[in-house]
Amino acid sequence: MISVWSVLAGAAVLGGVALLAAELRPAPPDLTQALDRLHRVPVETHELGGRAAWADRIGARSIRLAGARIPHQQLALIGRTPARFMAHKLLFALIGLMAPAYLVLLTTLMDVQLPVLVPVLAGPALALLGWLVPDAIVKGEAKEARTEYLNGIAAYLELVALERAADLGPAEALRRAAVVGRSTVLRRIRDALDRATTDRLPPWEGLDALATELGLTPLQDVADIMRLSGTDGAAVYDTLRARAKSLRDELLAEDLARANTDSERMVAPGAALTLLMTVLIAFPALYQMLNFI
Repeated sequence: MISVWSVLAGAAVLGGVALLAAELRPAPPDLTQALDRLHRVPVETHELGGRAAWADRIGARSIRLAGARIPHQQLALIGRTPARFMAHKLLFALIGLMAPAYLVLLTTLMDVQLPVLVPVLAGPALALLGWLVPDAIVKGEAKEARTEYLNGIAAYLELVALERAADLGPAEALRRAAVVGRSTVLRRIRDALDRATTDRLPPWEGLDALATELGLTPLQDVADIMRLSGTDGAAVYDTLRARAKSLRDELLAEDLARANTDSERMVAPGAALTLLMTVLIAFPALYQMLNFI
């Protein structure tokens, strides 16, 4: 007969897995941040106070922990705050630390004794592994976001070139090109241009700040090209088109390299599948031949 404690332990495991899956699921857009951005109300993460989630408050207090390395540019690319990143690291580390102890408790309820060294040794090791998991997750998400941003910047370069060909000024061309689409990169560019306007700075200064924040060199190139056009009156149509073409070529080369890598990874599974099919087809005939002999 199954004990009640075993049922409760299994329910706790499933509940923990469900909470972990809910935490890893991409969150819906934050309406508060969207309204704040619309009304141009600057809100810093550390100033949210009581309105911030408890996880964010705990993460904000742990930012200055010894050994904590925060990838600011990668977090900026995926739109995640350092406080939320640190909250994820603490959560994963806590799960890794408590998992062996929970396993010992579960086996004790089932009258199976595990060595005491299991939670003592496995707990810190799993906690360290859990501490590093969010770094790998952020790195992968930032890589995908960077590709999306670069594609958007290539399109933005073409749009700015067309606006300049229509005889618009450099500042107006940057703003008109940014309001065409609703993608993430164009929204970030619009916000950067609006902040520069509010601070009474040239629009390319806003692009400079955004390029530094995100670590995107092509966006810095846009700012440099338009700064040259705004200060020296240089004709930059051909320069913008050439930079857009070179950026698209770089992205295409990365896609080809990724496709070749994926193709090489499929060689071993394909060979194994072919060998398995060969064995399945040849086995009945060999079996009949051996039995006949």
